[in-house]
Amino acid sequence: MTATTATSARNDGDAGTAAMLALARDMAPAIGERAAKCEQLRRLPEETDRAFRDAGFYRVLQPARFGGLELDYGVQTDLAAEIGRACPSSAWVLSIIAAHGWILGMFPPAAQEELWGRTPDATVATSFLPRQMTVTQEAGGARIRGRWGFSSGVDYCAAAILMTELPPAPGATAEPTFALLPRSDYAIEDTWHATGLAGTGSNDIVVADAFVPEHRLLPVRLTRGGPTPGSAMNPGHLYRLPLFAVFPFNLIGPAIGAARGMLDGIVAEMRGRRSAAQVDLAAQQSVQLRVARAAALIDSSQNGLLPLRAEINRDGRESRLPSIERRMDYRLALAHSAQLCVEAVDQLYPLLGGRGLAVGNAGQRAWRDAHAVAQHLGLVWDVQAGLYGAVKLGHVCPDPKI
Repeated sequence: MTATTATSARNDGDAGTAAMLALARDMAPAIGERAAKCEQLRRLPEETDRAFRDAGFYRVLQPARFGGLELDYGVQTDLAAEIGRACPSSAWVLSIIAAHGWILGMFPPAAQEELWGRTPDATVATSFLPRQMTVTQEAGGARIRGRWGFSSGVDYCAAAILMTELPPAPGATAEPTFALLPRSDYAIEDTWHATGLAGTGSNDIVVADAFVPEHRLLPVRLTRGGPTPGSAMNPGHLYRLPLFAVFPFNLIGPAIGAARGMLDGIVAEMRGRRSAAQVDLAAQQSVQLRVARAAALIDSSQNGLLPLRAEINRDGRESRLPSIERRMDYRLALAHSAQLCVEAVDQLYPLLGGRGLAVGNAGQRAWRDAHAVAQHLGLVWDVQAGLYGAVKLGHVCPDPKI
């Protein structure tokens, strides 16, 4: 994306978002041609990472102060849904890394200046899953050691945000805290061997010993909605949104794209296709019903989220914080959307026949990837429905981050 196009996308609001989505649709065929390579590499091909950078996709939620587009929350979902039709792994990395620019925008200004002041197009990885961790507080910051897992796209990032817990004061509990580390402070261990989202490069981050100064620490409690430390330099509504309440919008796009891409492929193949017994498969009512059912499920999974996204952005602009009940509505709707995507690909999978057994079959890849997306904790039905039910029935939300 040229500087002029990026400025236009930032300034034109809905028109700018539409331009970004058109760019994603134009790019999708080339991304699809590299989908098998993406799985074989177990990370994005360099060409795909470069295409996303040139398009400005990673910067859609980055603060405008540092050259980001600062578009409405949810554009990353739609971009991932478009790219996911061609390669869900690539879509996952796109959406996740775009979201990390949003999170960094909530950090203290000094942390943002430290990274983006030198390199405005620097991207950031995250891991919210410490496999093992030691944190000690020291004067001016904290020292951390350990291993963190599931860091998607980490190979292409200049820094990482890790979930830690600062040691508690006497009589208190440990405080969940984000820690921002430059690339020089950690190693990447190639551990990602997966059956779904296989091309996301979701490797481990290993920290032997790193001191994190206070300005690169962000207590999670400061991200539950309202002004964050980053609001001092980024007054836009994005950096006042309740982070964990809305975070799964960064996850669902690839599932929607995977399901829609699988439907696209099957419809294209079925037209004029005959079985070994010369039966016109497209004329079979059972085939027609599966296609119709899948299309309805996919549309419902995507369209049901649109009013919530509009509400989240509107409330953010008007400085209204959602109640805990409304936050649970967001999480329930997102988990249900993931369920609908899984049901859609399950409807379609039998239509692949024996070809669906081939490892490189695009429909099979979409089936695996949609199931993999739905396995993320933020979208797992039993977890999110349990949270919703607890709050609905008058209990305190079991997850204090939301």
